[in-house]
Amino acid sequence: MNAPAASARTVALIGGSGDVGRMLATRLRADGNTVRTIDIRFTDRSDSDQMKGDVTDPTPEMRAVVQNADAVILAIPESVALESIPFVVAELREQALLVDTLSVKSRFDAALRESALRGGAVGINPMFAPSLGPEGRPVAAVTYRDGAGVEWFLSALSGWGSSVVRLDAEHHDRLTAATQALTHAGVLAFGLALAELGVDGAELTAVGTPPHLVSLALLARVGGGVPEVYHDIQAGNPFAGDARRALAAALATLTDTVEQGSEDDFAALMSRATSPLGDRNEPLARLCADLFTDLVHRQPRNGDTS
Repeated sequence: MNAPAASARTVALIGGSGDVGRMLATRLRADGNTVRTIDIRFTDRSDSDQMKGDVTDPTPEMRAVVQNADAVILAIPESVALESIPFVVAELREQALLVDTLSVKSRFDAALRESALRGGAVGINPMFAPSLGPEGRPVAAVTYRDGAGVEWFLSALSGWGSSVVRLDAEHHDRLTAATQALTHAGVLAFGLALAELGVDGAELTAVGTPPHLVSLALLARVGGGVPEVYHDIQAGNPFAGDARRALAAALATLTDTVEQGSEDDFAALMSRATSPLGDRNEPLARLCADLFTDLVHRQPRNGDTS
């Protein structure tokens, strides 16, 4: 069987009602592909591009959609994706591509290795909220099994303006434990500490320094997100626990240095804290300066509800 023409693919997107699923469907359709979205939450059957379906209990109609697809995308939670592997692998055509959008890759990688998958498979993790759009933003990509369609799909992401960062499954999970789990844990811990101190948000924004205002903005962004998504990042990543424990230990070290150490000890602590930045220190410092400059024009005022 020949691979499908590069200019027109038929895609079955399972989990089409979520933010990531909607973003991918919109972009793939704009590229000229035919996209059929399937989701257990769909109720409106008037849209021929949508189908109500449960990937863990597939109907004959759903099987037919998967069988006829050049690519099947799983934009669903990890537990459901793992459970769906036997069905999807059995129904995929040999030249079809399997894609997942999971925030954790190592368990899905291991499950695919034990399956009878014949075609290519790649996992992506958009490192941004879908509402922001992919332009100029990174997408982590893990190729589980090279094959027809992998380069087509990753090239499509690049064509949307994303920078595709290729990793293996374990490296992906170790990095996202730092970039996502550790970051979110730090932001939420900051919010919990503010709650413990009993301070008022209006007063904080009125007198807050630029670093504090940026921290408050991060807290508003993360704390206002979907709890299920943030919980999955913390609970699902096998390296997230190490990241949280490292954060707790770092705070203990900071407290001990302030209360028991000297100014030289504190200077050494600051140097150690910035050492992971390497040659990105100066560019990141300039980025921070730009953010702080922008705060002058965008700082929320009392009574601002926009």
